[in-house]
Amino acid sequence: MALYNTARFVHGLLKANRAAPPSFTVRLYREHWILNNGSKFLYNSQTASLLDDIRAQHIPVDFLELFDSANLPFYEGCLIVEILDYRPAKSTEPELEQPERSRVVLAPNDESRWADICLLSQKTVTPWTDNNALEVEARLLLATVPPLCLEPDPHLARIVNLTQRVSTPPAPMSLKRKASAVDQEADEIEKTRRLKLMQFMSPQRNIQPG
Repeated sequence: MALYNTARFVHGLLKANRAAPPSFTVRLYREHWILNNGSKFLYNSQTASLLDDIRAQHIPVDFLELFDSANLPFYEGCLIVEILDYRPAKSTEPELEQPERSRVVLAPNDESRWADICLLSQKTVTPWTDNNALEVEARLLLATVPPLCLEPDPHLARIVNLTQRVSTPPAPMSLKRKASAVDQEADEIEKTRRLKLMQFMSPQRNIQPG
C-alpha cells in the first residue's frame, strides 16, 4: 500500500536529495518571474504556462526538449523545482529581501512519458518503429508506475483510491499572482461595505409608511 502513497514518495524523494541541486529554480517577483538566472518573464506571457505545470505538479511537456538540451537533472524520473518567492503579502509592501523558499516535485504523466520517448527516438541512428516505442513505454511504466491492483475485492480498490487521493500533496498557492489575489479579496470586501453604507443612507429607507 505504501507504493500508492504519493505524499510519502515525494517526502522521501525530497529528503534523499535535500543536498542535491534542484532541476531548476523559479524566482517569483511582484511583476515578473525568472527561470534560473535567465531573462524576465511576465505572468501573462505564453512561457508562464510553466508556472501552471509546476502548480499541477507534473512535468511540463512543452519544455521537455529544452530541459533535455540543458541536461537538467532528473531524480527517479521526476523534476525537483526550487521556488524562491520574493512577493510580499500585500501589494503596498516592498518585496522580500529573503525569499520564501520551497521545493516541489514534478512527476511524469502519460503525455510527458510519450514526449520523452519521442525525444529518445530522435537521438537514435535509426528512428524507432511503433513497436519499439511501445516496448520502451512498457519498460518505463514497469520501472516508474506502482503495480496495478488486480485484486477483485472492491473494498481493497476503495482503499487504494482513497490512499492515492488523500496522500497527493496539496498544490502550491498560485504562482502567477499573490499580492493581487489578496488585494482583490480586500477590494470585494470594501465594495460590499460601501454598498451596505449606500443602502443605509438611501432616502427611501427614511420614508415612513403612510
